[in-house]
Amino acid sequence: MTIIPRGRSLGATELIPEEDRYNLTRSYVLGRIAVLLGGRAAEELILNDMSSGAGDDLKKATELARKMVCQWGMSKRLGPVTFRQGEEHPFLGREIAQQKDFSEETARQIDEEIQGIIKQARKEVDDLLKKNRAVLETLARELLEKETLSKEEIETLFQESGVEGFPSDTEHGGAGNHETGK
Repeated sequence: MTIIPRGRSLGATELIPEEDRYNLTRSYVLGRIAVLLGGRAAEELILNDMSSGAGDDLKKATELARKMVCQWGMSKRLGPVTFRQGEEHPFLGREIAQQKDFSEETARQIDEEIQGIIKQARKEVDDLLKKNRAVLETLARELLEKETLSKEEIETLFQESGVEGFPSDTEHGGAGNHETGK
């Protein structure tokens, strides 16, 4: 984890998998979404404001939720089906419009499911950060002092603070039970 600017990013948290993943479980993807939402949630909790800094993370979280629903059949509400919504052209780097193979009502349900996944993950992240605010503030102080923290330094900080479920939960993204309630 670093606060040293990397490219267009003002800092970064990189999760290095302990093994190559060819198949992603629902719980793993939900955990990744939660991690992506963590920066914005922390910003709002501590600063009571938000910035454009989380823009790319929000985009990635939304893309993952959309893939869960539309490509991987991971929506409990819509079931194990896929929905074609356009494909990214490999040379142009943008989506090419394609005819949708589902109704406007289904499109509305897809949007609701994506929003539900994001909102539930965000609620869990908010709860986790509020519960562990002192640890968050300690982590921020350490980053301001050292600029970059290794996995071992973060693990030690969390263990000393008594944070439950870390780092052993990192296999599943470090997040708890994610359900959209639908």
